[in-house]
Amino acid sequence: MTRVLLFIALLGLASRPARACKCRQESDDLQANLKTARENAVAIYRARVDAADDSSRAWVDVLEVFKGDVKSGSHLELPAGGGGDCSINFRIGLEYLMYATGSGPTSVGLCSRTRAIKPADLELTWLRERVLPPAPVALQRETVSCEPCDILAVGGRLIAGPGARPRPFDWPPSARGALESGRPFFTNADSSDPAQRAMAGISFGGKAFELTDTAVDAACARRVQLRWCARVEVTSAPGSYPSFACVGPGEPELQCDQSTSRRAHWEPLEALQPGSCRWLPLDEPRCLLEAGQPLPAKAPQTPVLACRAAARNKRYLCKVEPAVHPTEAFAGAAAPGR
Repeated sequence: MTRVLLFIALLGLASRPARACKCRQESDDLQANLKTARENAVAIYRARVDAADDSSRAWVDVLEVFKGDVKSGSHLELPAGGGGDCSINFRIGLEYLMYATGSGPTSVGLCSRTRAIKPADLELTWLRERVLPPAPVALQRETVSCEPCDILAVGGRLIAGPGARPRPFDWPPSARGALESGRPFFTNADSSDPAQRAMAGISFGGKAFELTDTAVDAACARRVQLRWCARVEVTSAPGSYPSFACVGPGEPELQCDQSTSRRAHWEPLEALQPGSCRWLPLDEPRCLLEAGQPLPAKAPQTPVLACRAAARNKRYLCKVEPAVHPTEAFAGAAAPGR
């Protein structure tokens, strides 16, 4: 069954009208999607983004060609920027698998399979060897629980008085006023690691601090650390929206780690849920799963789509695997991606 997926993005420039990018979603048949994508593309190639400007263009170096009138070593100019015009927000230095679906090799956009790739990408293997990846016939999900670990709760305790309830964080404009008046606060801060969330503030005792949250998109994988700072300062230009940074940070002190209390077990096999997964990339689809339906008796069981719980409700990180996981509970399992 085919449905319509609506991508809505607001353009950053006020002079441009906001538009909606409407793409027809692929069917639920993974192998049919791949065949159709290859047949409909006028060009398929792997390329590295060499440059991009602030408006609507990116330049790429073609590294490998799978289909179409384009040669390895070519330097192409592509539409870029992201947003309602269905263009892609290309990142300099990354490699992309390009599916050109218009009049030529530069006609790439959000409504194709064009995306950033990694070296061992399963879709590259399919394009090179013309061997379709295994299609799952059943689903198995993991259930996870752990003690909470919340950067907002940790920060709220630091700025509350002894015995007081944790206080909420401050939005940057009010945090700037608290910093200027010497009142306890904490707010979002600049992070040196793009994979981490950072917050900074002044504790109830008057000490500057920084908190980092090493959360990944997996359940029970949060890890919050505290560093005391020489000071917290506003790093943005005067009159602009304030941003904060910890200056002179000390050694990190672990505040909480969900993996130490993680408990997980695999549920019995279920029937696949049509339309629940976004198969980009092929080997690590992200799925939004509702309540499961039992797998019919005598139905095939493998390959199985094994789905581990993500950090957000009903979201799962999945992978096609050749065998079914035992359903007995197990403890202390490593979180996905760690």
